[in-house]
Parts: sequence; C-alpha cells; structure tokens
Amino acid sequence: MVPLTPSPAALSRSSNAWWAWLCLTAAASAQTAPAPATPVIGAPDVPAVPVLPKAPDLPDDALFAGVVPRLTLIIPPEGMTALAKDPRTLVKFTLKETNGQHLDSCLIKLKGSAGSFRQINEDRPGFSIRTDKVKKDQEFRGTSKFQLNNCAQDGTMLHEQLAGEMARRAGIPASRCTHAYVTLNNKVLGTYVLKEGFNGEFLHYFFKNTSGHLYDGGFLNEINPNLEVDKGDPAEKSRLLEFCGALGEPDPAKRLQRMDKILDIDAYFRYLALEQVLCHWDGYSFNQNNYRTYEDPGSGKFYFLLHGMDQVYGDARWYIFRQPAKAVPNALLFDKTMRERARTQFFAVYEKVLRPIDWPRRALEVAGDLKVKLKPIDPEESKRFEQRGKDAAREIKSRLDCVKAQVEDAYRLRGAGGKAILGAANYAWTWSTDKGDAKEVNLGGKDSLYLKIGVEKGADWRLPLSLSPGRYRLEAKLQWKGVKAGAGDNAKGGRLRVSGVGGSDNAKNPPLLGDSPWKSVSVDFTVTDTDPTLVIELRGEAGELWADRSSLTVTRLP
Repeated sequence: MVPLTPSPAALSRSSNAWWAWLCLTAAASAQTAPAPATPVIGAPDVPAVPVLPKAPDLPDDALFAGVVPRLTLIIPPEGMTALAKDPRTLVKFTLKETNGQHLDSCLIKLKGSAGSFRQINEDRPGFSIRTDKVKKDQEFRGTSKFQLNNCAQDGTMLHEQLAGEMARRAGIPASRCTHAYVTLNNKVLGTYVLKEGFNGEFLHYFFKNTSGHLYDGGFLNEINPNLEVDKGDPAEKSRLLEFCGALGEPDPAKRLQRMDKILDIDAYFRYLALEQVLCHWDGYSFNQNNYRTYEDPGSGKFYFLLHGMDQVYGDARWYIFRQPAKAVPNALLFDKTMRERARTQFFAVYEKVLRPIDWPRRALEVAGDLKVKLKPIDPEESKRFEQRGKDAAREIKSRLDCVKAQVEDAYRLRGAGGKAILGAANYAWTWSTDKGDAKEVNLGGKDSLYLKIGVEKGADWRLPLSLSPGRYRLEAKLQWKGVKAGAGDNAKGGRLRVSGVGGSDNAKNPPLLGDSPWKSVSVDFTVTDTDPTLVIELRGEAGELWADRSSLTVTRLP
C-alpha cells in the first residue's frame, strides 16, 4: 500500500483533510487525549508494538472537503416503475446540485439489506449511484461511484464516518464519508451519509496497482470461488481459488504456509482488530457480511476492506480478543504463535490509533460542523445534530473506556503476578440456561451474576479469554443457596471452572452444595496451545448462586 501526500491547498481549505493530516503527524496536541494511564509501552512485560503502515492522506478533491451538497435526484416515471419492480436494476436519472453540477445520464439503484432497505415508494430509500457508466469520465466532485446511506440503523448518522477514520489511520482500507441533503423528484428526503464507492478511484489511495480483482462478499457469504466480482475479469479465478484452497488445507503447517503466500496476515489482523474495537458484528469475521476483499497484483496477496459500519460501538463490553468463527480466522488462530501475532497487531492499533486521539471529541466536532452547515438548509435538521453528536460521543467513549480497561488487563497478565478484574463492568459475560434463570442483579450492594437451576437442571455464565501461555488462577467471591446435587457427573452443584485447556485444577475443588454466605473460590489452570473459557456453573436438582462481579479476577502465577 502506498500513501499520498496532501497538497497545501487541501490542508488550508478542507477541515476533513486538515483532520486527516493532523491524525497522521506528531503535532496532534489539540486532539490528544489525557496522559495515558500505566501500564504503557516500554514498561516491563508490556509488548513493543510494530510500526503501522502509513495511512493514506485524503486527496485534494471537493466532495470530501467538508461541504454538505444539496442534491436533487430526478428519476423519470419509467425509472421509478423499474425500481419498484426490481430495486437492484440500474436506471437512468439526472443528478442536480443546488448552485453546482448538473449531470444527466447517470445510473442509480436501491441499496440496503435486512434492516436498512427501503422500497423506492417508501420514506428514505438508500441509493447506489454511478455517474460514468453512460458518459465515460463523468464525475461528481471528483468521484464517479458513491452511495447515499439512509442511516436506518444509525440514529447518529456519524458511525460510518468516524469508524472509517479510525480504520484508515490504522492502514485499513475504508471509504471516506461526508453528508448530503437529498431531494427525490419533488420529495425532500433529508440528510444522508454520502459514502465513497469501491472502485479503482478508491483503490488507488491504498494500492500502487489497482488492476487486481475486487470481490464483494455479498450477504452472509464466506470466501468461495463464486464471490461477486466488483472489478476485474470474472473468468480469471486462479488467485481466488488459491485463497479457497489455502483455507481448506487439512495439514495445519501447510495451511499456515499457504495462507502466508495468499493473504497479508498482519493486515488481516489489523482489520480484525478494528472489527473487535468497533463491535462490528456485521462485518466479515463474525457474520460474513458487509466486506470486500482485494487481490493486490503488487504483493500477490489479498486484503480485507472495512464496510457497512452503521451498527458499530453497540456493545461497550465486547471482548477485544473475541473469538471469530469464520474461515480466515479459523485457518490462522488455532496456532498460538498466530494468536500472539494477532494480539501484537491489536496492541499496535490501540497504541497508535485509539489511545492518542480524543475520538469522542472528534464526534462532537463532526456533528458541530454539520449543525452549522445545515442551518441555512434545514434549521430543524441542524438542531438534531447537536444530540446526534452527543449520542455518538457517548457511545464511543463508553466503548473505548472498556477497550482501555481490557488492554491494560491484557498487559498486566503478560507478567508474573499480574491481575485482571474480569467483572461484568468491562467484559461481556454470556449466559446459557436449561430453562433456568441467568441475569445480572444487585445483592446486598454487590453487582452480581446470578444463576438459578431450571427444569432441565443447569445454567452458567461464560467468558472466553485469549491469554499467552502460562499458569493462571481464576478467583471469585460466590454465594449460594439451596443447591442440591443431581444424579449425573455434571450435576454435582455449583462450580467455578475453566474449560478448553489442559492442566486445569477443576477436579480439585469440591462442588458447592447447600447454603453459604459470600466465600472466595478459586481454580488454577495452565494455558499452552489453546485459549481458556472461564465458567461460573450451577447444575443439579435445585438452587441459586451469585458471583460478585467485582471479585472476578484472573492472576498470572509465577
């Protein structure tokens, strides 16, 4: 990937370009967060992080220079009828900008999937637009392909823009965004997010050679030989077939070798890090949706592009090393060396992208700018961005506060005697029950994870962790009441245990039966080749159990 250099004109007139340049220099003091808490890079047991690839600077074009264009989409009656019958068909329309360009013979279709799609005759449909398909080289403010997103699943209208800025600063390809005020024929639709499309123009900001294949993952599609081709020769599949073959290689050692030849592994781990930070459950690694992958002829390797980030920041306590379950991470993360490599790339993204920048302030900045620019267009819409900015800033702060806590826990656990507090405040423990009960409650002033045995005799709370090899202790204060054992080996009462690893001392602890006030319970375990899952479990005929979530700790033993 190759960076571009911003022109002095771009820096002088464009607030977005200025911000990008500011983020990419050491002179970001005005946007720097408060002094970082220890531990920090360079301290004992805290890993050194690799240098990230330099992010591309914003090019000097008008569309993403901070304006809010007023767009009128003029779709003739026959086009409206065609879109009503087939929303994905491209129809001709005219694009007019108030006091700006007038482009005819453009093409438009509807966009969106479950949750965001709207028909052409409904309120606020989303649009994909091409200006150069009929008239070659026809562009709107420097671009020929873009989307108008209706933000049906993002009330802030800021998620995609801010997530994209984070991604690009980490060297991960992601579209630029701005906002536009849209009218369809004679109907005012209001503010949309205008997002850069995926084409050669987009790719050249990130890659020297843009002649490779660009694939669209589509809706819930894994990497496969029949991926939709956005760019390139659909008949030429040799590199895609090699990617698929590497994913399916049965020999683990050969699989890693083949993956290294076809995929930029560190770039994928940075992409995964952004998905984890953003809680981007609807991307590739967790849902096989909303992604593109580019086959770069220069390196001969594939790269993932972040996309569809309208529902990000949703679960503040999402674990930063949450285990994905798709083909690419499965082909890599079974190996402890690869897991450590992924963690190292995550720490690089955290140290170079998340920790130095006040991202909540950036959300307020973008919203404040939109409030000013929309006021002469739509005063009521202008006012809404004050609250939208506050909402986005709150969501981002909540998420990044948890990321910071989890990263610092991870740093501590890399050294003997390091302790992490894994209570529900900063970690998303998940529950399962056999028609019993599991919920978060307050008992005597203690925020607790609660379990109650149901008719099928079991319930538990779980937290998968990603830990470096070593010896650890899981500890918690538990209270239980009326616990009666069942007949089976796994129905002996309450337990604090660790699954997924060998060398655990689960069997050394007697089951928790009867009644007990708050009591410290612990179990030691060893991490070697696989990652552990922490379990608070209650199985038997009857009973209740509480775990003081502030007492849930993991300590690395000497």
